[in-house]
Amino acid sequence: MASDPAARSQSLIDSSPTSTALAVHGPLAAAMDRLAMLAASALRAPFAFIILTGDDRRCFAAGSLLPDWALHDAGAMWRSGFVELISAGPVRMGDLTRDLTPEQLAACKELELGSIIGVPIRSSAGQVLGVFCAADQQPSPWNEDDLEMLQRFASTAASDWELRRTLAEHEANERRLGAFHNKDPLTGLANRSVFLERLRLALHRPRVHVAPATADEEEPSTQTPTEELVAVFFLDVNDFRALNERYGHVVGDQILASVGKRLQHEAGEEAVVSRLGGDEFAVLVERLDADAAEVMAERFRSALSKPASIGGVEMSIGVSVGVAMSTTSAELPEHVLRGADLAMARAKKSTRPDETSRPVVFDWKIAAEARSRRRLEDELRRAVAEEQFALHYWPIVSLETDRITGAEALLRWQHPVRGLLGPYEFLAVAEEMGLIYDIGRWVLRESCNQLREWNHGPASESPLTIAVNLSTRQFSANAFLTDITRTFKVFGLPPASVTLEVNERVLAQDVEKAAGVLTALRSLGARIFLDDFGSGNSPISYLQRLPLDGVKVDHTLVSRMDRDEKSLRLVRSVVALAREFGLEVVAEGITSPGHVKTLKEIGCTHGQGNLFSKAVAPERVTAMLASRPW
Repeated sequence: MASDPAARSQSLIDSSPTSTALAVHGPLAAAMDRLAMLAASALRAPFAFIILTGDDRRCFAAGSLLPDWALHDAGAMWRSGFVELISAGPVRMGDLTRDLTPEQLAACKELELGSIIGVPIRSSAGQVLGVFCAADQQPSPWNEDDLEMLQRFASTAASDWELRRTLAEHEANERRLGAFHNKDPLTGLANRSVFLERLRLALHRPRVHVAPATADEEEPSTQTPTEELVAVFFLDVNDFRALNERYGHVVGDQILASVGKRLQHEAGEEAVVSRLGGDEFAVLVERLDADAAEVMAERFRSALSKPASIGGVEMSIGVSVGVAMSTTSAELPEHVLRGADLAMARAKKSTRPDETSRPVVFDWKIAAEARSRRRLEDELRRAVAEEQFALHYWPIVSLETDRITGAEALLRWQHPVRGLLGPYEFLAVAEEMGLIYDIGRWVLRESCNQLREWNHGPASESPLTIAVNLSTRQFSANAFLTDITRTFKVFGLPPASVTLEVNERVLAQDVEKAAGVLTALRSLGARIFLDDFGSGNSPISYLQRLPLDGVKVDHTLVSRMDRDEKSLRLVRSVVALAREFGLEVVAEGITSPGHVKTLKEIGCTHGQGNLFSKAVAPERVTAMLASRPW
């Protein structure tokens, strides 16, 4: 089993390609092997290894005693589930023969593992690049100092990976720029590099002040002269991904070429029109005032929205347009382009489904909001890395027995400065950033661990269930099924003790696809509830078409039913329909004994609301299990 890491590293260097794959081959492979050797030595472990979690999934291992899989079958670690487990957070298992399922014990035997300590390797942006582990064939008492040391090695590995990847990408970009002679190969327009250089020159040209024209040229104007500025327009094609998926990439390329051609025609020969990348375009026009720039932006938007035949298909192209004006010759071109980009994002955000967006001109309010957003993003990445989150639990009560039968896990962010924050202050941003996957895994893991504590303690005679809300992205992620399966195994929970709640927004995007995902989740044994039913346009057909176990009646209907006859009728109808389809019903928003009385009369069996308790910390729920306060 022993291996010479130095020789192995040299072979990797000799065989490394010269493309951007250099980021995970060549010098980086040697660096990773060296880090693995240093970690094994520092932790007094027979071997240590690094496994990348990207497309390459390479393994770098070193030590005095390497198992065969480290050299020939790194996939064995993936199949065991350890890579996913460690990617989610630090793992320290001193004796792998304890508290494992038969399947996990078999995997450990195959991998020749008696103990393992591992941490995720995270980029500066919080992305998991891989895992860094040390292992022993025998049980080993890893301690906190060992974990801290391994995390330092992981930080070094991440820094090395990012540096070499950046250099490789920079070299590739330089070669690409030369190959295409500074032109975008698809549209023939200027690329980003040329655009920024032309913008830099324009910003440093002297500007003139033009006096407004008057009816009588002999009469001097009393109006303030208009300053001619440099205008940058940033344009993004609306829903381009959907167009690509609907018509195919060939037509998608033709759409981009058509947008570029029409933009150049509208802007004029003196303007610099650029395709920055993807479906993003920029236009540079000199000698404009702010009013004229707004008029031109609207002209761009209007011209592109006119129907045209593209790839044999008659279509209209919607674009969002942002504008930024130069204010001083000292401005950096990147800052002006960024301002136009932020204005475009504001225009796109304000677009409603039934109307086109109006162009937006960059101002300092947009800049302040962007800085606030960047700060929030940085803080969220740190929050995920440091697990600055907490769960509060909203008890679910049987209306018949008056006892707690379960709880809904609700996410909170324990912000180091602002205190405890509700999900509405950060969850949408986390979803846009893609951090929702890591957060969702943490919520699932933490809530299941809490459920196990309750069911092994104060709720051992009447076990509880736990309800977890699914976000749109989490619901559509292929890895989510794996996360659910692994969590059930790790915590040894009956799958039916976990309820997954999905709302109308998640389902409405693609009901057929949603039905498939829900069927797969249900096949694992988890229960599925439709949340906030009655709050929007949830069609009754959902109850028939989707594999559901229950529905939750929206709190706004329940809270108003004692003073609004229409709300009462809606609640009664929802409960009757659910019972007709054999579904359980939980009513949210119960605030009075009258609500309980009415709900029991119409056949609702469970409820949540401030009459019983608001969402509270887990220890409060533990106390309520022993002595109900209502």
